[in-house]
Amino acid sequence: MKKVGKITNTWKRAIQQIRLNQFNEAIETLDECLLILTIATEDNTEELDGVTVDLWKTRVWVKLEDLDAVPAYDQYI
Repeated sequence: MKKVGKITNTWKRAIQQIRLNQFNEAIETLDECLLILTIATEDNTEELDGVTVDLWKTRVWVKLEDLDAVPAYDQYI
């Protein structure tokens, strides 16, 4: 079995929470993912669990948008 790190486990927990309609908990868990990714970026880490940090950022951002947790950009332009 492939060993995975904190980002993968946190991501999987968020996905499970979404499946269980625990949206507020999922948003909090995705925020944890963002914190992990922020630290990785500050440390100049390029990959986590075999996936680029940029791809992880995109995955988390898209999921937050799907949950309507990100405000619309139009109001800030």
